[in-house]
Amino acid sequence: MSKRFIFAASLAMTAFSPSVMAHEPGTFESPIVEQRVAKFKQSGGDIQAVFKKHLPAGDMASVQAAALRIAAWADEMPDYFPKGSPSMGADKALWDDFSDFKSKAKANASAARALNAAARGGDKAAVGKAAKRVGGTCKSCHDSYRIKH
Repeated sequence: MSKRFIFAASLAMTAFSPSVMAHEPGTFESPIVEQRVAKFKQSGGDIQAVFKKHLPAGDMASVQAAALRIAAWADEMPDYFPKGSPSMGADKALWDDFSDFKSKAKANASAARALNAAARGGDKAAVGKAAKRVGGTCKSCHDSYRIKH
């Protein structure tokens, strides 16, 4: 094979890779979109681990760590949604009512901090209730602004 063919083939594969391809007409996944998707996956993994792993094991230190990561992400979440950064998963309504989105992110951060405090107290029932509140804040935002494909 010629070097030109190999170069052309690799260039074509790069141009059509999922991280570069358009997902909606006229929009591309940008680095900030990729970063926020990764942060949402981490946060989702954290709350799932609280319910499925840490709480059943009584591992309050891990619940605390997960809660702090969720709160930190919620605090910075609005910064990862600048105007002009649409993606497959974000409804355009998010930017139309950005103050509501910011309020929902703030509620998520507050619930996550309450989860951290409950975990410090060590009462599994209180931790379970606090974790459900965190999940409820996630759901509230997802119901308003997330597009499921």
